[in-house]
Amino acid sequence: MRILVGTLYSGENEFEECQAAIHSQIGVDFEQLIIENKPELEAHRLLFTSFLERAAEFDLLVKVDADTVLGSPELFGRISDRFEAEPTLEVLSIGLQDFFTGKLINGLQTYRNTTRWNLEKDTVFPDIPLLDLNRYHYDVSELAPAGMHSPNPSVLQAFHYGVHRGLKSIQKIHSTTHWAHMQKVWQQFLKRQDIRLGLAVLGAELVYAGIFNRVDQNYTSPRLLEILRSYKGMDAKQIQKEIRRLRLRSFGFLPINLRRRILRETRGKLAGNWDV
Repeated sequence: MRILVGTLYSGENEFEECQAAIHSQIGVDFEQLIIENKPELEAHRLLFTSFLERAAEFDLLVKVDADTVLGSPELFGRISDRFEAEPTLEVLSIGLQDFFTGKLINGLQTYRNTTRWNLEKDTVFPDIPLLDLNRYHYDVSELAPAGMHSPNPSVLQAFHYGVHRGLKSIQKIHSTTHWAHMQKVWQQFLKRQDIRLGLAVLGAELVYAGIFNRVDQNYTSPRLLEILRSYKGMDAKQIQKEIRRLRLRSFGFLPINLRRRILRETRGKLAGNWDV
């Protein structure tokens, strides 16, 4: 099977490692398409459109973002084998070991050339296709972990991660998954005192406090850098204090699940941050 490898790049620290791992793949024919410095939705539309236009050339699209470092040079070959052995399989997601949560997350995505997307929709989930779930599989044991997600993020990467996941955690769909992810990042921050973890949580809390909205989810957002600069020089304890202060502005005194439901309604639906 011939593979198109799609990589979205916006200055991620891991790009060189990502490239080395991709080009170490053996026993498979592939070509890479790198899309640089585009807003999230535009980048995904360009990637998927390119794949669909060249569907006669490629059997599979493996999406390896620039913050992902593959763990085995045989991974593409094993993915190809899986699709050949299971003709009805359309989308395969493989778990990645994640820096932020310290857990296995979903993951590395591979799409057969019969996959379709709604490319007109304004969404914070641009990589979710139009799909029969019977043709989808999430692998957490056979090929997982496929590699590492964001093993060495920059401060900006971490902050952006939090803003992006914060927006996802107040959506009409999939909110519980991303809310749970951010709770895990918070626990990792308390345990490890890594300021990048703290800035990730802070990014999400700025969404919940109404300071960031869906227009701020891209690396190209000037407000992202502007607000991040205001936290320059803070240590872990200062970041933790700021997180707790922001939480008081956004129902942080309530039980966690009740807080999520209220934020999903107020900061998601009523504030116009839901997908339409």
